Amino acid sequence: MRLTKFGHSCLLVEERGTRLLLDPGTLSDGFEDLQGLTAILYTHQHNDHLDPERVRRMLDGNPGVRVVSDEGSAEQLGQAGAEVEVVHEGDELDFGGVGVRAVGRDHAMAHPDVPIVPNVGYLVGGRLFHPGDAFTSPGQPVEVLAVPTAAPFMKLAEAIDYLREVGPRVALPIHEKLLSEGGVGLHYRQLETLGARGDTTFRVLDDGNPVDL
Repeated sequence: MRLTKFGHSCLLVEERGTRLLLDPGTLSDGFEDLQGLTAILYTHQHNDHLDPERVRRMLDGNPGVRVVSDEGSAEQLGQAGAEVEVVHEGDELDFGGVGVRAVGRDHAMAHPDVPIVPNVGYLVGGRLFHPGDAFTSPGQPVEVLAVPTAAPFMKLAEAIDYLREVGPRVALPIHEKLLSEGGVGLHYRQLETLGARGDTTFRVLDDGNPVDL
């Protein structure tokens, strides 16, 4: 499996000729001119995970690409010209022999006064789990976990406990663009020191540089 991060929560997952782009939002860059995409998958409707201004550009550059999302994102994507496949928890999809299962239903709570929107995580190839903005259990052991690092809906202790609970072979920090340069380093050190236990390796991806796992 080859992974490329484009900042924040945007990951390109490549396996067996399949190219899946997850959560290309407003805080991510460099994904706009990707070609040969099999599918674009969105966990939820918040703009740091879904940038409606760049959807059309990706569709034009990838004829026939499948667009998959939670129910809350479908309207924005449809307005941008996408034909959307809406998924719910438990739904399973196949992309060129690479299976993807939708896991989870709701975005984590930021505050009781903030409405909770739908959020689905994606388990890709039974190996990588991207939870979106939630601490959803993937429901099975996973090799690679994308771990939210900092957000209004969380405190660092929750990310640490989530990483301990899932116990992946590799932990990839995501959702970091709300932090300063110094803050990113602090959060990463705490996640690695307190969360990455046992056989878990903490792996920070450089934006735009592919890594084979």
